[in-house]
Amino acid sequence: MKTYSIIGSIIALALFVGCGDPGSDINKTIEKRLPVELAETDIFNFGQIFAYLQNDEKKLDEANSLFMKGLNAFKNKHNLDSADYYLRQSILKEPSGKAYFELGNVYLDKKSYDDALLAYTLAEQLDYQPLSKILYNKSCIYSLQKKTELSGKYLEFALQAGYNNIDHLNKDSDLKELRASVHFKEAVKNGTRGMSDADNLIWLQFKKMFSKFPVPHKAQVVMDEKNLANLQYISYEYEKYIAEMRDGKFSREVSKGFYHYAQLYENDKYVALVYVVKDEFLGEYSPLTYRLVTFTHDGKLIDKKDMGGRELLSDPIKQATFGKDGVIKIDVLKPTYTKDPEEEGYYDNKILSYTKVGSMEYVIDDNGKIKLTKNDKKELAAH
Repeated sequence: MKTYSIIGSIIALALFVGCGDPGSDINKTIEKRLPVELAETDIFNFGQIFAYLQNDEKKLDEANSLFMKGLNAFKNKHNLDSADYYLRQSILKEPSGKAYFELGNVYLDKKSYDDALLAYTLAEQLDYQPLSKILYNKSCIYSLQKKTELSGKYLEFALQAGYNNIDHLNKDSDLKELRASVHFKEAVKNGTRGMSDADNLIWLQFKKMFSKFPVPHKAQVVMDEKNLANLQYISYEYEKYIAEMRDGKFSREVSKGFYHYAQLYENDKYVALVYVVKDEFLGEYSPLTYRLVTFTHDGKLIDKKDMGGRELLSDPIKQATFGKDGVIKIDVLKPTYTKDPEEEGYYDNKILSYTKVGSMEYVIDDNGKIKLTKNDKKELAAH
């Protein structure tokens, strides 16, 4: 069974009732979903990629032809620029895990390590197999970047996911920094011991469903239903990582929906994920909350904090910008509505504009703790 699912965009069904007798026919008009287009700048736009894959028209033949040209340029001709071009063109026709995996390999050879990591992550989310090879290649990149503890963790994950070429570990030049560190032997020991560890595999599956966004990244002020529909719903299989999935009586919290949003940071000590929380009973008008959570590399919770959105429709809205080095800047915004919400309510009441009424800044420290560094209390108090 695939470990990801792409939630389809909602196709609106408009029903128009005629003015005749009660027994008259009901005319049904189906509003067709407009196809999503991909541009060169969308290669690592996770939401756009998944939306594109829902198009009715498929261009598999063209994509496969371009993929083979890219593979030939890479494997046989060793022309990295040509391989880069053809693999990108293949993705623009029809994104696939195999194209992203080979694109990651091209970027690894070009020493474009950050782009390689993004390509491998998309290959994961598009269910490229074997997963162990992606995890191993990520370990190589982190070793080349001299992030040896993180490299060791990914080598451990690769072994647990089935990577079994143990002899190669001692020869691969990409792992030179890792082998010279204290983390290599521990990774091999833990990885081979945990090859059948189901908990570790579940954690890897949970983590890989968060799109890895480049930073800086600014979250939307208000996410509409169309964009929410492109996010993957978090199933109760992963409730051990999200305590809010159970209420105070330890029964399942069925009023709330939880959605994978993004992986934004990762270092030797932690990985930082963001998921979206929605009160499903309020439907399309429900306010959404962006929740930042940090975990150790084996899935243990470190810290969590709401970073964006709002819990109540009457609350100001927080817009988060996730910057480099774990710094998150938040603007507190007061919306202006078409109609006075105190008199007309919030339903079917369009937001016209936003006024900034405050700001905050958080930072994730080296151990994964989320700390408030600045809070514009004076400006907030004035409003």
